[in-house]
Amino acid sequence: MIRNATLLLLPIAALTTSLSAQNRIGSGDVSELYKTYCANCHGENLRGGQGSSLVDGIWAHGSSDADIARVIAEGIPQTEMVPWKHSLSEKQIRSLVIYIREQGQMAAREALPEDAFKPKQGVFNSEKHDFTLEEVGQGEGILWAIEFLPDASMLVTQRDGVLWHFKDGERNAIEGTPEVWQHGQGGLLEVQIHPEYAENGWIYLGYSENVGGKDDGKDAGMTAVVRGRISDGKWIDQEEIYHAPEDLHSAAGAHYGTRFVFQDGYLFFGIGDRGRQDQAQELGRPNGKIHRIHDDGRIPADNPFLDDPKALATIWSYGHRNPQGLDAHPETGALWEVEHGPRGGDETNLIHPGLNYGWPIATYGMNYNGTPITEFTDKDGVEAPKHYWVPSIAICGIDFYEGDKFPEWKNNLFVTGMASQELHRLTIEGDQVVADEIVFKGQGRIRDVYSGPDGFLYILITQQSPRAGAIYRLKPAS
Repeated sequence: MIRNATLLLLPIAALTTSLSAQNRIGSGDVSELYKTYCANCHGENLRGGQGSSLVDGIWAHGSSDADIARVIAEGIPQTEMVPWKHSLSEKQIRSLVIYIREQGQMAAREALPEDAFKPKQGVFNSEKHDFTLEEVGQGEGILWAIEFLPDASMLVTQRDGVLWHFKDGERNAIEGTPEVWQHGQGGLLEVQIHPEYAENGWIYLGYSENVGGKDDGKDAGMTAVVRGRISDGKWIDQEEIYHAPEDLHSAAGAHYGTRFVFQDGYLFFGIGDRGRQDQAQELGRPNGKIHRIHDDGRIPADNPFLDDPKALATIWSYGHRNPQGLDAHPETGALWEVEHGPRGGDETNLIHPGLNYGWPIATYGMNYNGTPITEFTDKDGVEAPKHYWVPSIAICGIDFYEGDKFPEWKNNLFVTGMASQELHRLTIEGDQVVADEIVFKGQGRIRDVYSGPDGFLYILITQQSPRAGAIYRLKPAS
């Protein structure tokens, strides 16, 4: 598993932990597990001691998660790497694997040259193209999604409920947009125009609503979708497109999902698990699902669970944690999705009707407090991700690049990272992700990315001080 021989965990003779340490281990905190069972040999920082480093990417007994878990569980005969399957549960072993991966990737990023992602004379260097960043607008709070109108002006949502219109260097708030329930991560989220906007003028909004629902006596809400038009700076002609029954709303403040994809007269959108992870597996609940409806809100006659009396007819796929990125491949039409994992396990998925994407019964992540969620990364009946990140980059919006300003990026999928402050470029061949490049980092929390009609790539960045969003354009460097 490690170069020259072994993943050396604490020898049996050294297992004389104190009662307090045993209590901490019992809680499942992976850092305490590591300190107790591994640090004596591999060092407190995982960089080696009596045993070799766990963060240098060199493995002698297999480099996959399954290989590492097997060595921890079974040990290596005739070495000091003893088996721990009788002392650690499968969940605890899985958490140790995640922890090793997490620390390994953090060490790899720390090892990059300090100026690897710093612009040189204003120019950022990436594998395929060099580019500059140009600010084109600012909000007054957290900007969430961007959409272009045919006149090249922009609609941008601000999470506190403002829909901005940016045109000719001016910014104006659209009046009369729906009231949002700004609770936790909720607010005004997605905006997208209908594919036939030039003829019908429809604009779709995704947001969190509270219509009087209660959850254990507390105010509750859920993601909703409406459409309307804009005339003279005012929101008019609003129509309800999707609302979940209020008795299924949640009081939690997390994981509203959203994002829209229009395709062949259908509207696809996601709703996160709303902080109720087990409900992602319940077909009678809207949360933790990708939904498909007609663009006017009707339910398609061929949705996969239409004939299941215990299932919601709008569900297209299930077992999702928090889908905050959704887009269709510009050539194949395949539906690609990204979703937040917990501490690790952010996923890129290829969405098919009726399939289970695993949350929370299979994941590459663990709880934020270091406790295990499950021992499974894959399981029969569950779709494995096409790509995942450990540690989490805190993904959000995605978009396939369709312009001509960056020809080597054509049809690549751009993925935003908030906690990591990174923009990733995924190369997709067929149904596989074959490469992942960090295009740039360290400029702020990136929440959305958009392939603009002018051929440039646009991003929304939330800067920490002041905590407000700005719109930037990536332009090819001369």
